[in-house]
Amino acid sequence: MRHFYTFILIISFTYNYSAQAQKDTMRFSVDHYAINVSDLQRSVDYYQLVFGIKEIYNGTEKKHIRWFRLGDQQELHIIAVESLKLQIPKGVHLALTTADLSLFIKHLEVLKITYYDWPGKKGSVSVRPDKVKQIYIQDPDGYWIEINDGEKRFK
Repeated sequence: MRHFYTFILIISFTYNYSAQAQKDTMRFSVDHYAINVSDLQRSVDYYQLVFGIKEIYNGTEKKHIRWFRLGDQQELHIIAVESLKLQIPKGVHLALTTADLSLFIKHLEVLKITYYDWPGKKGSVSVRPDKVKQIYIQDPDGYWIEINDGEKRFK
């Protein structure tokens, strides 16, 4: 009987250790978002103009790839490809949050960049069920980008 309890204790310890190890290693955060583009400089100019992102060291050191800081620790990797035929539904998108969506919308209007609500109405803002306001824009290659005021949820 003593061996049985020792066996149960070993199994219990192994399970708890394994569960803790899995819990520690199964945490995730966003590292980077990568997009393929047809014209590298056009896309770089667009993202820098619209979002004010700063270029960072490109670890690949390849000339057809550029890296940018996106948020506090995330990155955007813009990769030029020879052929690009995209048909991207709005449901597949990069979502960015800002403290002042109204100010960002004014910025887009100055740049003459069209924005849409979720259903697709031009110049409109959607309100999600969690009360976060959002708009959508498309980059030069057709990627959808959601911009919302959800930043306030984290304060």
